[in-house]
Amino acid sequence: MNIWTIMTYELRRLFRSRSMVLNQFLLPLLLIFLLGSALSGVVGVEETTKIDPVRVGVVNPSGGNVEASKMIDGFLNTPELKKVIIPIMEDGREAVESGLRTGKYGYAVIVPPDFDQNVQSGEKAQLEFILGKDSTENLVAGTVFDDFLSQVNYKQATAVTLGPGALSTPAPTDDGRPSVTLGKLSEEASTYTASQFYAASMLLMFLLYSGMTVCTSLYSERENHTLFRINSMPVKGSQLFIGKILGVGVVTVLQSGVIILMTHWLYGVDWGNRPGLLILTCMIMIVAAMTLSIVVAMFLKTAASARSLIAILTVVMTFMSGGMFPLPDAWVNSVGAFTINHWALQAILRMILHSELSQILPNVLMLSLICFGLFLAALISYRKVGYHE
Repeated sequence: MNIWTIMTYELRRLFRSRSMVLNQFLLPLLLIFLLGSALSGVVGVEETTKIDPVRVGVVNPSGGNVEASKMIDGFLNTPELKKVIIPIMEDGREAVESGLRTGKYGYAVIVPPDFDQNVQSGEKAQLEFILGKDSTENLVAGTVFDDFLSQVNYKQATAVTLGPGALSTPAPTDDGRPSVTLGKLSEEASTYTASQFYAASMLLMFLLYSGMTVCTSLYSERENHTLFRINSMPVKGSQLFIGKILGVGVVTVLQSGVIILMTHWLYGVDWGNRPGLLILTCMIMIVAAMTLSIVVAMFLKTAASARSLIAILTVVMTFMSGGMFPLPDAWVNSVGAFTINHWALQAILRMILHSELSQILPNVLMLSLICFGLFLAALISYRKVGYHE
């Protein structure tokens, strides 16, 4: 009962401090926004750019002895295709060239008069393309029609081997899939955005900074000369110590939850598809930060020196692990491997990239071993030094 009473009092004391609320809850969100925005072109990849459908001028001649290509008409009427390009039929080359010059069209396609006949006779299918002013629109439209020609010519090669019966299907692209799909390369474990990187990095750095709150809490009773009076009451020193640590721990858990949820809602940060493992990694990191701070607080005499040491260790470990700026892999995997941040950051980044569980667990296991070592050091320190005046 004494432990819960002390913990409740500690929570009230912490949340009455405006500086604590600003430093632990608002400052991380501000830093993630600033770093993610300023370094979006340096770290990871930029956010996906939305590409509007390309207006394509199409000349499919007909009239007299010439019939319009039915294969082209069938291809252009594919529902999935209209999400990528908007085909507009014109009567001749002059019309589409004029449209390209005025910006009416972003791309133009001229169909030879004998296109269907050439395909049916087994000759190579060819179209004439006229590029527009925008390189992105040229790439999108060019990819669509190149894919169409590739499939037609593939069928021609099949006809050579299997006979003319292979050409019985009039629309070669009717496979139910669009020729072009817009998306992010990072959707399937390729890379991460600057916002994702700094969200993970700043989360871990501020979890380590919570050790300064531990030091302040433990030293407050000594500096206010209230620890002796508390010890004269029916409260054990261990109960007071555990209650204070639990109070700071609860605040740190809330801090990590606020950072994860707010960055997801406000900045669109995708934390991956393993929320349970993400929570476990954060909990291990919190215990490691608490126990590291306990070891420091047990052997230093003043709160100022303890806070200074915690701040220095936090900044140094964050930098060495590549959390402030991406460092070469040779550095991160050698020198950075001796920091707590390294293993937690690598685990979270792999979660963000939707990596296999086998790639995440080794980092979580190493972080757990470090946490266990710090826990033993904190236990030994408390038994040796204790918490007293």
